[in-house]
Amino acid sequence: MRISPVITRPYHVYLFKNFIEEIEKKGHEVLTFSMKNDLTDDLLKNLKIPNKKYGQHLSYPLSEIIGPFYDRCSLLNKINGFDPDLLLSVNNLPLAPLSSLLDTPAVVFLELKPNRKNEHLIFNHASKIVTPDCYHSDIPKEKHLSHASYHSLAYLHPNRFTPDDEFLDKMDLGSEDYVMVSFSKRTSHDLDMKRPKLQRREMIDLVRTLDNHCRVFIDDRGRVPEPLKEYEPSIPYHKYLDLMAKSELVIGDNPITSSEAGVLGIPWIYISDSLPYTLEDQEVHYEIGTHVHDVEDGEELAEMILTGEIEPDLETSRKKILKDKTDLTSWMLTLVQAMKKFNYIK
Repeated sequence: MRISPVITRPYHVYLFKNFIEEIEKKGHEVLTFSMKNDLTDDLLKNLKIPNKKYGQHLSYPLSEIIGPFYDRCSLLNKINGFDPDLLLSVNNLPLAPLSSLLDTPAVVFLELKPNRKNEHLIFNHASKIVTPDCYHSDIPKEKHLSHASYHSLAYLHPNRFTPDDEFLDKMDLGSEDYVMVSFSKRTSHDLDMKRPKLQRREMIDLVRTLDNHCRVFIDDRGRVPEPLKEYEPSIPYHKYLDLMAKSELVIGDNPITSSEAGVLGIPWIYISDSLPYTLEDQEVHYEIGTHVHDVEDGEELAEMILTGEIEPDLETSRKKILKDKTDLTSWMLTLVQAMKKFNYIK
């Protein structure tokens, strides 16, 4: 069986990496497709994941006029060259609507609610749509499958991840407490968002306030204003999860890193007007994180956590998450094998 995950965001590499390793052990062939992106390329290289590029950077104004259509045509051509039996993607269907030209089932793993346009493409052109069981939006019933997990548990479940203490020792952090700050690059063009991302001044104020209490690392996989470059850690991209695993707090407007923090047993503060379903689940049922609407509230809450005024029961919260939630990689393997067994895959 030939399987092709289509990667449109760096974290999709993490999501699929263990699945790819396990499915290849069973004798199946995997080839991922992605557009040129320095972070994605670095992760694919370091994790030794087979990959082909599609699309290219067109000069303005051609990029605005024909860029998306050109990218889809390029992807279609690459996919035809490999002729996979199954396509996989995350939170979008990059080939749609040209996917109708293929006789290949496409499974979309949906966790963050897409904007209306992308949602329409997914609903109409995906073969199966897989969501966490805490995803509340309507999905076409004949296409919908759900799991008791989060995307982050595909690569951060204890079965899949152990922090690299040797690497952290080399950073010479000692017993120093530190906070991870992460600002999202996503926009309303990707997701169903009510407000724009945090503004430059808000980002700078947040980091400066935190710096009064402990060391701050800013996640340079996301947005980093020029005045905050000094807070970027000098580490390879694929080591960020090891650094996050020992942090005291994760804060920002990045829903991916917030979810990652939660399953690692680290308190998170998510600053946004809207709240993704997985973070709502973690906040309401496991009390591992908090959603706030503005930077000032985030700063105040962060100070209370860092000074010990608030002491979340993190160990209990994480144990409960791991008891209730499954290893998503194992679930994905079972899904693909079941699809093959019942002739859903040619």
